[in-house]
Amino acid sequence: MLQYGLAPAVENGGNAGVPETGTIPAKYNTSKSARDLHEKHGRRGWGGARNTADRTSDAVTLHQAAGVIRAAEVAWAIGLPLNRHVTIHLEKAGVADRDAAKAIGAFLRMMRDWLRKAGLMTAGAWVRENGLGKGSHVHILLHLPTGVRWTFQRCRRWLERIVGVPYRKGVIVTRRIRGSARPDQMLDLYSANLAKIVMYLIKGVQACDAKMLGIQHYRPGGTVIGKRVGWTQNIGSGSALQL
Repeated sequence: MLQYGLAPAVENGGNAGVPETGTIPAKYNTSKSARDLHEKHGRRGWGGARNTADRTSDAVTLHQAAGVIRAAEVAWAIGLPLNRHVTIHLEKAGVADRDAAKAIGAFLRMMRDWLRKAGLMTAGAWVRENGLGKGSHVHILLHLPTGVRWTFQRCRRWLERIVGVPYRKGVIVTRRIRGSARPDQMLDLYSANLAKIVMYLIKGVQACDAKMLGIQHYRPGGTVIGKRVGWTQNIGSGSALQL
């Protein structure tokens, strides 16, 4: 069952208020379902279901939601707490929806390689959405090692290399998760805000699954082409750590 104290979701993505901490009323076991999903689709690189480039989906599956929740739990347990919420507006950046998953993978590889040069590690999970107003976009939860300077300019250069066109204002939005600067000393604050953002990422499940997961602000995630959900292998359901 879920081990991490995850609080109910809020509509704004969890970067504002801090409600009381709590636990998702879990009615299913994430361990086997998420593990089976990961084993089925491979163990290398970034995890999650491998959808073909032309396959469409309209919602996050329950297995995928379980994988994202478990990824956040494992990241904390292995000392790579997810502490950054990054949103990339892919359509605004000029990325076609069928190329979105490839662009996300390239962005994350650039970050991984940048940190690896300094002998550092990262971890993360992401969920794509699509809809009127925002268009195709992705929410990413990442671990940024302590002491590493996160600069907007670096992210902008990475994205420009990927899409091959100049950056447009508002394409990348990044926020630190409240309490993550010192999660060992502000565990309740960090736990509550991480929980809200995790629930925000998976809010695009089917309505019946949203009720099961305790997602109070369910919102359809729209139709996307290709891979919808992913996580790093080191915190995915195929990782060595069993919660």
